[in-house]
Amino acid sequence: MNISKPQVVQINWRGTSYVTGGWGKDTFLGSAQDIYWVLTDYISSFSKVRFYPTYKDLKQYKNYEDQTLSVTGRETPALSVPGRGYDLTLYNNFLYYNCNNGGICKLNMNTNQVDRKTLPDQATRFSYSTSQYQYIDLEGDEYGLWVLYSKEDVRGNIVIGLLNETSLELISTWVTSVYKPRVTNAFMVCGAMYATRTINSREEEIFYMFDTNTSEERYLNIRFEKIFDNILSLSYNANDRKLYMYTEGFEALYDVNFKLLA
Repeated sequence: MNISKPQVVQINWRGTSYVTGGWGKDTFLGSAQDIYWVLTDYISSFSKVRFYPTYKDLKQYKNYEDQTLSVTGRETPALSVPGRGYDLTLYNNFLYYNCNNGGICKLNMNTNQVDRKTLPDQATRFSYSTSQYQYIDLEGDEYGLWVLYSKEDVRGNIVIGLLNETSLELISTWVTSVYKPRVTNAFMVCGAMYATRTINSREEEIFYMFDTNTSEERYLNIRFEKIFDNILSLSYNANDRKLYMYTEGFEALYDVNFKLLA
């Protein structure tokens, strides 16, 4: 795997004071959608996500829609279902995120209905090294919808879970040997988790891989440039083979090129 130099897309629409957040587009393989989501809010929780219909609109801050995370049609008034953390994913036109009170939330983009599911034995005190409240990291790749989290009985190591996208039930889980608070962020490619760590203020390293296809792990040394110190969110999109990074208020892209490991 080779990672390109970063392409700075833009600063978030709220400006330099909003350093935390995330962004991306639909990670469902084969998705024809060109919808981009952007999140930037307070560090502890969020209640609204912005959507752009095209990349051009994103670049020009035009034709956006702000979607409130609430349950409509169930209660009066609507029940707010805020999120926490910034590793969301838009997958097959549903937005999956970490519920503020724990577990996974699933937002139906058409009805604004939110479904919730608790992860068995999920811990709420192990986050990534450069970001707070990242207890659940949701990722989509060529093989499906994934959740990266931790449990007390594995002492903070990352647990990989393959999710049923409809019911949010765990289909399978794998326990890795990497301690989550030592990881900057992680992403999934073809059923394998890649974890990064900070080398210095301008360099990051993909240092660990766990392949759920074989249950094997491997230590790597794949370095790439950063534009700022802290990575708040990082995800891979199989449709365009790019990494989407949110770093200190800026949205950035990387091209990913693959080669066979020896």
